[in-house]
Amino acid sequence: MGKTMTTSRRDWQLEQMGIRQYQLARPAALRGEVAVAIPDDVKVIVISEALPQTASPLWQDLLRAMALTPAQAYCLTLDNVMMIPENVRCALWLLGQDTPPALPDALKALPLLESPSLDALSANPEAKRLFWQQICHHEHHFFPHA
Repeated sequence: MGKTMTTSRRDWQLEQMGIRQYQLARPAALRGEVAVAIPDDVKVIVISEALPQTASPLWQDLLRAMALTPAQAYCLTLDNVMMIPENVRCALWLLGQDTPPALPDALKALPLLESPSLDALSANPEAKRLFWQQICHHEHHFFPHA
């Protein structure tokens, strides 16, 4: 056979038959996982362990601070992070994450906001101040006419 041990017999046979093999860039797609459809008007994807209480006054205040409508904030759980389409061009907000989740390479260049959970944020003025500084740092994203 003359092939190295790292090539399987099947791979060698396919090569001999002239069949080219491809490696999937997103193999999860074949396991039944599909990309999440993010609407075009979304400005921030909120990633948290559990979906945030979007009816809470603090949530509404935070959206107003970022000049966003509820429809412009899309909430996902950690289980769905790898299903975010690679062509997304909005900010990511890690809500209540002690350890940031692994992000697909294409998403690592997006604006990233981090904050404690809504409960922790409401009880901690310093955390609110730090979150506001992050919003201001990415103001061109939230306030394009500023």
